Amino acid sequence: MASEDAVPHWEEFYLGSRRFQFVADGLGMPIDQVNFILGQVAGLVLAWVMRVYIHPSRVSTTTRHWGSFLAGLGISYFCFGRQVLLAVALVLGCYLLMLLLPVTLLHHVTLAASLTFLSAMHIQRQFYEDGMFVIDVTGPLMIMVQKATSLAYSLHDGLSGLKDHDLTPLQREMVLRKKPSAIEYFSYMLNFHSILAGPFFMFADYQDFIEGTNYAKRAMNVASAKSSLDSNRNKSVEEEVVVGKDGHVEGAGVAPHCPSMPENEPDPTRVSLYKAGLAAGSAFVTVVVLPRFPISYVTEPAFFQHSYFYKMFFLLAVTSLTRHVYYTAWLLGDSICNMSGIGYNGKGPDGAHRWDMMSNVDVVGVESALSLRDTLEAWNSGTMKWLRFMVYERATVQKTLFTYMLSSMWHGFYPGYYITFVSGAYFTIAARYVRRSVRPRVMAAGPRAKIAYDVLTCVITRLCLAFFTFPFILLRFWGSIAVYRDFYFLPHILGVLVIVILPKVLPPPARRKEPATDAPLEKKAQ
Repeated sequence: MASEDAVPHWEEFYLGSRRFQFVADGLGMPIDQVNFILGQVAGLVLAWVMRVYIHPSRVSTTTRHWGSFLAGLGISYFCFGRQVLLAVALVLGCYLLMLLLPVTLLHHVTLAASLTFLSAMHIQRQFYEDGMFVIDVTGPLMIMVQKATSLAYSLHDGLSGLKDHDLTPLQREMVLRKKPSAIEYFSYMLNFHSILAGPFFMFADYQDFIEGTNYAKRAMNVASAKSSLDSNRNKSVEEEVVVGKDGHVEGAGVAPHCPSMPENEPDPTRVSLYKAGLAAGSAFVTVVVLPRFPISYVTEPAFFQHSYFYKMFFLLAVTSLTRHVYYTAWLLGDSICNMSGIGYNGKGPDGAHRWDMMSNVDVVGVESALSLRDTLEAWNSGTMKWLRFMVYERATVQKTLFTYMLSSMWHGFYPGYYITFVSGAYFTIAARYVRRSVRPRVMAAGPRAKIAYDVLTCVITRLCLAFFTFPFILLRFWGSIAVYRDFYFLPHILGVLVIVILPKVLPPPARRKEPATDAPLEKKAQ
């Protein structure tokens, strides 16, 4: 937390509406958090209106684009005031780059320009907020950078002469064959569904939603670019796909007689409200329980006078409870998208409709994961997809290094972020050594041994998460190092022993050689 003299800086920096200051005072909450929740609730209502009354069967795609864009602009102005002009400036600048630059330079220049703009905002945020947690325009700017850069790279993939076999499956799915219009671009970048907290989704998926082809596409469980329903984006240049007047899909490689829409559209209301209810529960934890465990306490002398058991408990409590801040934002974002129809992912093995295509977090997966790798796979999935699309699948050398570099610049420049990134990578590598050496022997010992191993790894994963993620919340470098020093850097030393000694004491079994495949993105970044 910040000191008392940081408050005036915060008041100066936050330019959002004060109309509901009386609500914030009554609840004992900062006005920025109240505005955020009200903005998301308004988005949820607008999402229902858009799905029911501004459906693609009722209005044109242009109307849907304008409605989504103007609603997003209005919610942004309510939450951030004049700072929304910074978001518009970023979008306008990236749009002009798309119009003026050759496609061979567009993707790299857009990435460099948007990251530079975002970095300047991160630095300004650090200067004004002095370590306080404030919901300001930098959050939406981070999402816009993801959108602008992914769109630019999708255009490069589609217009630079690359063939389908030159692209990865993800790149083929998201390729763009023509540049979007102004309203398509601004609607994608500033739509109310994801303006405040995401989730991030690609332009191709958003355009499918606007045009109303997303249900039919996912109903066929389409995963290949050549089976897309849209000639602008995902369709292979060698293959024609047509949506007939009756709503049936025609063309090579496409299943005939796709159900007509909207009669057969699944209703997302139940799953959307369920996610909104989970977000409300997380909001309650954030408002009522989290303040009892202020992260600033770890910098006070009294903290270091407690027993090591209490200090570890405090770190575990504050990191676990702080995750609910993100759960609140991400689950509300998912709820808004689902309510409007975004995020449909076909039917599962049990025949139930799935609404997880855009989900940013798997709460159960994060809180019950048996390893750090599984935890990070369930966390901030949209950003992981972006990093994979932008860097990991394109870099020819040092894939993980370049992925981390982009992730760290995108997050900002607080020292605590970098301690978390480096420590997270380090502990993930150590955990991999344990898994390779120990798990095969446990599996051979029988089911009871596996249960005990799973319980133990789940507990250790929770402790490791607390130990390397608290700097991400504290933000301070020396404050974080002081806590590590108080623990004598014991977890880090144990990690060295695991990496160096364990393979010699318990050599991992020989790994079977498998055919070379595209390695998935190691989801270690925050």
